Amino acid sequence: MKRFTIALTLISLAFPLNLTLHDFHNPEASHILDTHIMDDILIVVGMVGGVEVYDISNPESLNHIAHFSIPNNGGGGGSKPNCVTSYQSYAYFTAQNGVAIVDMSNPNNPNILGYIDSTHDMILENVDVFDNTLAVCAHTDGVLFYDVNNPTTPQLISQLETNNAWAVSINESTAYIADEQELLFVDISNINSPEIVYSIEFSNSLKDVMLGQDNNGADYLGVALGSDGVAWVDVNNQTIIDMYNTSALANRLTLIDDKIVVSDWDDVEVVSLIGNELELVGYKNTTRRPMAITSKNDFIYSAEWGSVQIFEFGEISGADLDLSAYELNYPYVENGQSHTMSLEITNNGQSEAIITDAFVTNGEFETTELTNILAGSSQTVDITYTAGAPNASGSYQIMSNDSDESLLKCETNGNIIGANVGDQAPDFELDFIANGSGTYQLSDHLGEVVVLIFFSPL
Repeated sequence: MKRFTIALTLISLAFPLNLTLHDFHNPEASHILDTHIMDDILIVVGMVGGVEVYDISNPESLNHIAHFSIPNNGGGGGSKPNCVTSYQSYAYFTAQNGVAIVDMSNPNNPNILGYIDSTHDMILENVDVFDNTLAVCAHTDGVLFYDVNNPTTPQLISQLETNNAWAVSINESTAYIADEQELLFVDISNINSPEIVYSIEFSNSLKDVMLGQDNNGADYLGVALGSDGVAWVDVNNQTIIDMYNTSALANRLTLIDDKIVVSDWDDVEVVSLIGNELELVGYKNTTRRPMAITSKNDFIYSAEWGSVQIFEFGEISGADLDLSAYELNYPYVENGQSHTMSLEITNNGQSEAIITDAFVTNGEFETTELTNILAGSSQTVDITYTAGAPNASGSYQIMSNDSDESLLKCETNGNIIGANVGDQAPDFELDFIANGSGTYQLSDHLGEVVVLIFFSPL
């Protein structure tokens, strides 16, 4: 009996994937693409709606202190800020028409100083600063290196040609550049003449790169590879130690000692190098489209399409529930007919999840029973929609002993007025405005998978 109990304990210690949720905020900004921490200040960049500033001197709390918009540097529409970094008390934002400079010495009232000269005609992306050197990725225009000794008037030092510079991380002697499918090692010891000295080619385009140190003080690179997950690169030996295929789309990352934290489109994942293998040690399905991520100590700040959340990485002794989906959209169902969809509930904690209640808020939905869930186990609940009136919306709600999310909700939507899952798409014909000429007729592509992506003009 004792052997059996010990075996269970060892198993339960092997699988906890705990991220504790501390705070959540829906800011004015949306289409959030980047985050950055300056001391106790969190900067959140929204391509639409502007920039948000939070005081995180209490790392568990999002104390919102300012919102501002960056004026466009010539041209119509908004500035569409993208990425941000900082030097001393100044923040540098890549935007639609240049690199904007903002004085953050009073974070309650940021002062916009203008733009770096001659950056208005470039497509700009990721930025990084080390000491007094600012590196700016400009896609096909390469990487620009600036001297920011005078932070209000950066001076261009040099420009490195690349195929398509997307992200950069620098130290005193080397710039590590994500250049399409290549990771470039660039010698910048002579910043006036940067030189590519080595490269590693990956199977997918690189989305982010960040230099960190493991628990032994050794330098390494975390690399985000989109649908191919993340990689750990040994800087000294210029070799890939291991790769981990995340569940969705590894977009941006931050590093905590020997752990890579990833904003992975529909979740936040934490992978750690154990031996020479990357293993999943933290997970939270946020469902809110994590786009960027940053950290301070063990606190992780997840910037999502229209929200910001704080997680803390660390062992949790209690239950920790995750849902496979937080929204179920049913295909069209004739009145009186039914359709069933399934929801998986997983306990990623270290103790049993006690379910105190589980119910639907709309009588047109019925569920199978949900019982207590052992640590490391899952249960599947079937939720059946029987069509009555249009727009049958509600939620399936779970109340439990999960310490940070005692109430979980999954929205349920049936026969909504508009397009339903499984409906036949109407045919259309539209003019090409880019990447082609003539018109596009949907019916010309029967039998093919067609993805429509809508962005409103700004």
